Amino acid sequence: MTASATTRTALDPSRLRRALGRVPTSVAVVTGVVEGEPVGMTVGSLTSVSSDPPIIGFFAAAQSYTFAQLRQASDLCVSVLSEAQGDVCYGFASRTGAKFDCGEWDTESGPAPRLVSASAWIECTPSMIFDAGDHVGMLAAVTDVEYTDHRPLVFYRGKLARLHPSVTHHPATSRLDWWSL
Repeated sequence: MTASATTRTALDPSRLRRALGRVPTSVAVVTGVVEGEPVGMTVGSLTSVSSDPPIIGFFAAAQSYTFAQLRQASDLCVSVLSEAQGDVCYGFASRTGAKFDCGEWDTESGPAPRLVSASAWIECTPSMIFDAGDHVGMLAAVTDVEYTDHRPLVFYRGKLARLHPSVTHHPATSRLDWWSL
């Protein structure tokens, strides 16, 4: 190493967390059925991975008991929470309690429970699970999608938040095609 080389110090994880907290993220509940019982968890890492073929992904803490259960499910439903469903977010983020007592659930429309009045529903089948540091990631093949006009709930700077009403009604948004960027 030369005298001009820069020595890197270890990055403080809380500093990274605060920086990434400035990036709004979706709030969703992933559900499935394992051994006849519904299971589910809140995720703030839902992302579109591919549109052709349609694949989504999300992450959970490596030690998550609920994620360990969900990886046994053959079918999943991702309910993207609407801005009025903060109680569902917190209920499914908890390690204890009767999670499905939060919100109203439809257990007849698909292979996994779906949250009534969500912003969107993505039915999918798990296709890959992988380690990602202190988290575990899942990729899932999308089998069906439905959505509503309910505004989504977002997570920003460590708190649940709502989009400003002009965000979805700004004239410039109608000209953007995110898939082609």
